[in-house]
This record gives sequence, structure tokens and C-alpha cells, in this order.
Amino acid sequence: MPSMEKRKGWAMRLAALPKAQNPLLKTLHLHTTPKPPQPIVRTTIMLAACAWRLSQRAVTFLPRVRPQILNPFPMATAAGATSPKRLRVYSSAAGDADSFNGAGNGGRVGTHNGSFHCDEALGCFLIRLTSQFAGADVVRTRDSQILDSLEAVLDVGGVYDPSRHRYDHHQKGFNEVFGHGFNTKLSSAGLVYKHFGKEIIAKELQLNEDHEDVHRVYLAIYKSFVEALDAIDNGINQYDTEQTPKYVNNTHLSSRVGRLNPDWTDPDQSPEKENAAFQKAMALAGSEFMESVRFHVKSWLPARSIVMECLLSRGNVDPSGEIMVLDRFCPWKLHLFELEEELKTDPLTKYVLYEDERSKGWRVQAVSVAPDRFESRKALPEKWRGMRDDELSKETGIPGCVFIHMSGFIGGNKTYEGALEMARAALKC
Repeated sequence: MPSMEKRKGWAMRLAALPKAQNPLLKTLHLHTTPKPPQPIVRTTIMLAACAWRLSQRAVTFLPRVRPQILNPFPMATAAGATSPKRLRVYSSAAGDADSFNGAGNGGRVGTHNGSFHCDEALGCFLIRLTSQFAGADVVRTRDSQILDSLEAVLDVGGVYDPSRHRYDHHQKGFNEVFGHGFNTKLSSAGLVYKHFGKEIIAKELQLNEDHEDVHRVYLAIYKSFVEALDAIDNGINQYDTEQTPKYVNNTHLSSRVGRLNPDWTDPDQSPEKENAAFQKAMALAGSEFMESVRFHVKSWLPARSIVMECLLSRGNVDPSGEIMVLDRFCPWKLHLFELEEELKTDPLTKYVLYEDERSKGWRVQAVSVAPDRFESRKALPEKWRGMRDDELSKETGIPGCVFIHMSGFIGGNKTYEGALEMARAALKC
């Protein structure tokens, strides 16, 4: 067989010839002449087909494989999570699913075709991170015969049965929730996460599934990421109110996934176009899920340990137990509220002291009444607010004062000792 270089050279020379001298074009012209002899027609077709194939091979090789997504999450693999490197998504009418020469290593996972949503996009991504379904093909169909033949089915089929890996939530009588104090009705994403989330997180943490840190992150990810997707897909509002929203939010993950559906004005409404869009939806939802997992593993979990230690030792800072000192700065607010509730802390912390890494001074921050509220449990004294430097030091009688915010939620001092004196004085006001 001629080498690749020779075939490419032939194709380039054919393309460069004038029309009158190009044998390929001459052959095609011969094919269009009126009533040619039958042998010439067959020869013409064969020559034209061979020449076209040769030119195509010489220019480029287009492998006959289905669309695939390379693993965008190498850290998951490095940490032990099975993140498949190859993804095949295809639609199927009856019998078409058998046209593959075998399914992926993890078998086949089914979901519905047509318009897609964030819950099945994330659900398909999550289930392919598991050991059992790593590398699974995704079949998009509503054909019940095909769905019955698949190893797992999400968001379609009208059945919730984890023993058979059926995870639909649309059927009458379905009221499954995550548990652990969460009461939001689950979508297909929540169902997959409920049954496989610990496995995914354990691999990221490189711990056993029964480890307490795995359980903590498992609950935290549901609360901060998955529950909202469940609620949105099931039409559950964030607030119990009849008031008209003050603004429209179309920037959340569910909206962004929805916008990946082919536009109705697009002339190409083919299953291939739809499946390619669904792959993008899986990648988008999956990447944000993994970002959340890695934040909780790298930042949230270590911060929780720091806040726990500092909260338990607050009695060594001040006899009141209402002043906590962070021996190193970390995101502390959400952890403080959760740990105070968990430990049944009494009295509650009023002020948190920590070093400002930029100025090397110290901050005194009043704790808010709730994580999402600006109002403080005990704001810094009103008569101090808005003052700075020497004026503030004179007013408080404490050297090294830097400022007090106008709202009284935070202040600063040049030294730890000065910041502690400010907090103690504020408790007495």
C-alpha cells in the first residue's frame, strides 16, 4: 500500500490541476454525459469513489468513534476516584443500543432523550465516578424495552429501586428525601448522590466510607450543592412567600445547563447535536460538583478542625467564654454556628479575634446572629464607631487602636493584647 506521504502528495497534486486536466473532475464530467455505455458508468463511479477516498485519506484521518470527553478532573483519579476518560452518549430506538460492539467498562446507563436538565446531567456524571459504573456508556431514550436492558436508569422509567439501580423521581407516590434532617424531595441527582455520594467522597479523601470526615463532607456537599438542584428540578421555591421576586436569577447552575439545550431556531435538531450538548451539560455540572468537593476537602474540612479547637479553648482566652481567638485565620463563620449548635454552646460567642495577614495587626469581629444575616449578636459599642487611631485609643483608653467600622461589626488594633482588651471592654458596654 502506498505510504501516507505518497497518498497525501497525490491528493494535493489532484487538487492543484486545472479543471480540464483533473482526472477526477473529468471522470465526474463523464458520469454526467447523456446515456453513456453501462460499463463506463460503473467504471466512472468506481474511479470517482476511489479518488475521493484517496484524497480524504491523504488529507486527514477522521476516526470513526463516537463523541468523547477526556477526563477534566485528573485530581479525582489521582486521589483514587474512578473518573472515566471516555464517554459515549447516544440516542437509541428499539434495537439500536445493540449496534455497539460491546458497551463501556461500566455497562450502560440510561436517561431520557429530548430536552435535558441539570439533575440527570449531574446524575449521569456522578454514577460514572463509581467503581461499578466507571466508563459506562450513556443511552438517551424513552424506549421501555431498551431501558429494561440497561444496568442503570436515571430520571426516566417511573421506577425508584436502588437494588436494580433505577433512579426516577417523576412517578406518583414518590416522596424520597435525603434524610439527616433534609426534607427536600429528591431529583435524579439527589438519588444518585444519596446512594453513591459517600463512595465518591471517600475516594477523594482517600478514606474509608465509614470515616466521620467522609460523612461530614457528604452532608456538607448535599447542603451546599445538591439540595438546590433537587429543589429547582422539583419546583420547590427557596422561600415560602407569595411576593414577586425583586430580580430574576438565570445565572445558577440549573439555568446554565438548561441553556445548553439546542435552540429551537437551530435547523440542526438531530439526536447527535442533542447528545453533544448533553455531554457539555454533564461536563459543566460535573466540574462544578468536583470544585465543591475539593473546596470542602482542601479548605472547609481543615477549617472546621481549627474552629472546633479554638471554640473548645475559648475559656482560656476570657472567663466569660464569649471571646474566641483563631490561632490562624480560616473561614470560620459557618463552622462556628454549626459547632455551637452541635456542642450546645452556652453562652454563645460574641467576638472572634484573628490576625490580619496584610497589616499584621489584629481584628475584633462581632459574630452575626445568623450565617446569612448582617446584624450582630453584640456589635462593638456605638460610641466607638467611625473613630480611628489616636482618637479611638483616647475614647477607649486602649493603646494601639486602628479603627471601628461604622456599623460596629468589626474593629482593629495593632496588637493581640489591644484587640483582646477591646473585646473585653465591648462585652461590658
